[in-house]
Parts: sequence; structure tokens; C-alpha cells
Amino acid sequence: MLIEFSVENYRSIQEKQTLSMVASDDETILDSNTFPTPNNDDLRLVKSAVIYGPNASGKSNLLRAIDTLRYLVINSATRMQLGHPLPIEPFILNSESAKQPSIFEVIFIHKGMRYEYGISLNQERIYEEWLIAYPNERQQNWLSRKYLPDNPELQADEGYEWTFGRGLKGEKKIIRKFVRSNSLFLSHAAQNNHPQLREIFEYFRDKMNILGHRYTDIGFPLSLLNKNSSFKEKVAKLIAEADIGISDIKIQIDPGLTSEELSKMDTFSLQFISQKADFQYMAEETIDTLEEFDIITIHKMNDSEEEIEFDIADESTGTKRLFEIAAYWLYALQNGEVILVDEIDTSLHPVLSIELVKMFNDPEINKNNAQLIFTTHDTTLLDEEIFRKDQVWFTEKDKSMTKLYSLLGFRPREDESLQKGYLLGRYGAIPFINGLSI
Repeated sequence: MLIEFSVENYRSIQEKQTLSMVASDDETILDSNTFPTPNNDDLRLVKSAVIYGPNASGKSNLLRAIDTLRYLVINSATRMQLGHPLPIEPFILNSESAKQPSIFEVIFIHKGMRYEYGISLNQERIYEEWLIAYPNERQQNWLSRKYLPDNPELQADEGYEWTFGRGLKGEKKIIRKFVRSNSLFLSHAAQNNHPQLREIFEYFRDKMNILGHRYTDIGFPLSLLNKNSSFKEKVAKLIAEADIGISDIKIQIDPGLTSEELSKMDTFSLQFISQKADFQYMAEETIDTLEEFDIITIHKMNDSEEEIEFDIADESTGTKRLFEIAAYWLYALQNGEVILVDEIDTSLHPVLSIELVKMFNDPEINKNNAQLIFTTHDTTLLDEEIFRKDQVWFTEKDKSMTKLYSLLGFRPREDESLQKGYLLGRYGAIPFINGLSI
């Protein structure tokens, strides 16, 4: 369960911007669109959030920031070597900001406990890393790591001051020796099976799904559909209900594969199912196994009950897009995960986008409190009465830097068209065009 995410000095974001999933006191569609958090009935979270804004206003950078934090937690211990630059781009349109570290902080709930985790870093090193836990809603500072190069007493620790709280059990000092200037303690702790910190690592790895940016979209659905026939049926049903002419789907594997290659594929598929690993740093022979998957769509003849097969390559761009996201969509709903989608309306009809969003706000479908965060330019969503005001966010540029703000800051009339109000500029976050010419 994501409570909020904050980012500062990253790409187009100079000042601290916070996306909050905390529900307001508004009683509008409270039971369907929000849910109470464990151990705290006073704190409710929204099930979905939409972000609007003109092109180049920073919508994608917000999701990219979450992606970057997730990537570092998962990979900094194992995929990066000493001296490798960290994937950080500060706000460069200000001379002071360009010299300062970027900051990421996330507050979330995992397995009933609330956590706050944050890092401060530039391309060269981690400056700070901190972790706060709230067992029984009581604050415990578990981890603090600070780079203090001018302190001579910290030379043995390469300039880092470390503090571990009593609430953090298990081995710490030995793990600390593995941590590099460009890696995270949390990442190393998970690799060394630290019982408490591995659970937090698993939240980033398993509970956050980001479509677009760094992670490959197609591998996880392929492997999951190939291994789980009942889940494949659910995905096929969703696609069929979208009224795009497909009655079923199937995954075929090259029958000429050797037993060794099949074994490799089994390992590969299971790895995706359990870890949703990224392709970018996987071995080439593992990537090659994807070529042995054939995605087949089934269509019914219009003059008989016979069926005909098509290769996915022959389907429309919108159908391919729906196939890419369908497995993630249902998996997130089934397992109470967080899914972030950049430009959800890409190649999808507005009616289909609306129905996909409604699935997260429907308590009969979203029984495990999954959360959806997405960006879009599709303003028709605003007048479908599927969002509370605390679920609608905007981005716009102010002095060349991204500003993120909520519709809660405005007071539209009860009968006011939010779509019309937005397009008229009442809430900002629209492009100002002086006229296009050639």
C-alpha cells in the first residue's frame, strides 16, 4: 500500500513534490474509492490517482523517479560495480540545484507495518539513506547513513556515519562492509537474507509494477500466462470483454527446443513470476528464449462457429497494448499491488481506459486494495464520476520546474463539469498555445 512518494531535484523537478494517496475527509464515493489502512482506521488511502498536465510538464518524470528508486533498491548491490555512475539527473536549469543531490522518499505499508524509506544521492555516491518503521504505530529509527567527508573519525567507513536502531534486529555490521559509495544498504541486506529488510526489499520488487521506462513490459505476462492456465483464462476473458474480436489467446513454445533449452525457459519463467526481473541486465541467452514464445489470438468466423488463429503481430496497436497491460492489471488486482502506468490512453479507446480504471475503484473486483497511478491526456475520465477530488492531480511548469498539485486545492461546484473546467484552464496544467504555423 503506497501512502505517498516525494522527490526533489530530479530532472524537471527542482523543489520537493509529493504525490499523496491519503484520502481526504470528503465522503464522496468513500467506500468504493478508498480503504482503511491496517491498525489505523483514521487513515484511509485512495485506490487510484490520475495525473494531468501539458506535454513536458513533468508527469512522466514523477513516475520515472519512483522507477529510479525501485531500480536502485533492487539492483544497486548486484548489478552495479564500484565506480559505476548512479542513474540520477538533477535539475540543471539552476546552478545550485545542479550541484546538489537528488532526494527520493516513499511512505508505504507492507504486511501490516508502515515504513518510511529515503535516499539522497548524485551520480557519484549515496549521501544519505534512512529507514523508519512504525510497529504498532510507534516510530522506530532503524537505519541512518550519512556521508560526512570532513569528519576524520569516519575514515575507516569512507566518510559515512552509521546509526542502527534497536528495533532493527539481525546482522548489520558485516553487511555494512559490503556497501559501496554507489550502493544501498537495503539492497545488500536483502542479498544477505536479512529477515526484516528483505521484506522491505520484496515490497519494491514484488508489489510495485511500473509499465514503461526501464522495465520490459512483455516478459512477465508471457511467462505468467505460459505457467498459469487459470490466470491465462482470466486475461483472455478480459481481452474478450473489451470487444476487440478476440475470443481466446494461447502461448506456443517452439517444439524443436531441446530439454536443456526448455529447462532454461522454465527457470526463466519462474524467475519472472517470482521476481519480475528486468531485462536490461539479464544474460543474452536468457533474452533469446523470448523468441521461442509465439502469442496466438483466436477469432471466431462470422459465418460459422469455426475459429481462426492470428499471430499477435497481425493485431492492431491497441490490441497489442491491451495484451501488454492485461496480465499486470489482473495480477495487481489479484495480489493487492501498486501499478503505475505512463499515458494509459496510448492506443486505447477512451471507453476502454475508463473501464480499466473502474476495475480498481470497484470493491467487488479490487478486493485486496490494489492501487493504480497513471498519467493521461484523456479528459473524458474527469466527467465519468469515477474519481474523488483527492484522486485527481495536475502538473505544470513554473519557472521551468515541475509543480504537482491536487484538485483538492480548488472548489468546483457540485454540478460543474470537471472536464470543461480543466479545458478552460480553471485548474491550470494546460498548454498555452499562441497559434501554430508553418
